[in-house]
Amino acid sequence: MKKFSWFWVILCSIIIVIVFVSLSQFGKLSPSADMLTEQEVEKLVQDRYQGEVTLLKLAAQRYQIELQKQNKLYVIKLDAKSGKILSFDESTESTAPTPDATSNIELPEEELKQIVLNAVKGSLVSFEKVDTNQKPSYKAIVKDADKQITIIMDAASGAILSTSSSEINQPPKTLTENEAVNIAISQVQGEVDDIWQDTQGDQTFYFVKIETSDDREATVQIHAITGDVIVSWDDHKSDKNDDDD
Repeated sequence: MKKFSWFWVILCSIIIVIVFVSLSQFGKLSPSADMLTEQEVEKLVQDRYQGEVTLLKLAAQRYQIELQKQNKLYVIKLDAKSGKILSFDESTESTAPTPDATSNIELPEEELKQIVLNAVKGSLVSFEKVDTNQKPSYKAIVKDADKQITIIMDAASGAILSTSSSEINQPPKTLTENEAVNIAISQVQGEVDDIWQDTQGDQTFYFVKIETSDDREATVQIHAITGDVIVSWDDHKSDKNDDDD
């Protein structure tokens, strides 16, 4: 009986150890509930790029995938939670001797746009496909305050190839009617009788007519952009005096 009891104790201990080790290994190899499964990742990559997944492994919450397409091998790194493509590179281990062939695999435009907006601050005003050294690329233009940023990026990997920025030329500010009146009064003291705007050639001017307290009349010409002033006097007072005589 004693031997029989020890036998069961040892057997149960071995079973417990085996179950514990199995559960531990399973927990390490299986992704958590909020991570994409291998089947989901494989379907996502195949649907997007129309190739054959030859390798798929999970490490540090990232999937590394090898994709076979058109006699070429591509290495893809993908975020295991969001499914976002982190990198897309052509492997040097090509299955066919066609190193100069151009890849037809490109990331979706929306994903490329998001990469741009993550790289620079501002609003995306233009996004178009261009050819740079026979390599499919996109040119993005982002407007940020008084700057315009131009970005060239690889259409397949999303890598930013070049970035340049330039100042945005702001249109000249035109004076308002009230601002023109204030300028005119600062030149000639009196009561504003009339104001109008006129264009001469490609220049726009305000004309402000002012009557002074001594019964004189002046017309103040003000450049609508620079604020330059020209004052001309009407011979109104002298005409009135002649009539009195």
